[in-house]
Amino acid sequence: MAEATPEKKIAAAMKAMDEGDFKKAHTAFKKLTAEFPDNAEIWYCKAETGNFASGMAGAKISVEEIAEAYNKAIELDPSRVDYYQSYGQFCISINKFDEAEKAYCEAAEIDESMSASLYSEFAIEYYNTAMAAYGEIMDDPKARAPFGKKALSYMLKALDMSVEEAKSLL
Repeated sequence: MAEATPEKKIAAAMKAMDEGDFKKAHTAFKKLTAEFPDNAEIWYCKAETGNFASGMAGAKISVEEIAEAYNKAIELDPSRVDYYQSYGQFCISINKFDEAEKAYCEAAEIDESMSASLYSEFAIEYYNTAMAAYGEIMDDPKARAPFGKKALSYMLKALDMSVEEAKSLL
């Protein structure tokens, strides 16, 4: 029997991912990264399946391994907005807010037509996650102010609006 082609191997791994078997898909993509180390899409899928498998299925996949896979995908294909956006979402989920901000800003630079949605997504996800992570500060306006200020600055960027214009509207 002939060996499966790279396309068939990738399709089999994608099928597991599409079916929600993230552990199986992650194992497959992990093997595929060794076999095809220069394929950005495989690295990205390894990161995504690792993220989902560890979050939803309780798999023991380190955040370092997941971050490394996202970064390798970005290194191999720095033109893909979705790689940066997904990496930014992952960074927010592990409270690496500065890294998330950087990823979202890089994505917005790559595709300016998506900048408004990227900036607003960052603002909302950042603020909600920070408030959940540091819940005790919710009652103290001074403690939550830096988080609110950053989130609001990105919402204004998304709206292409200055602070003065926003104040005049409020």
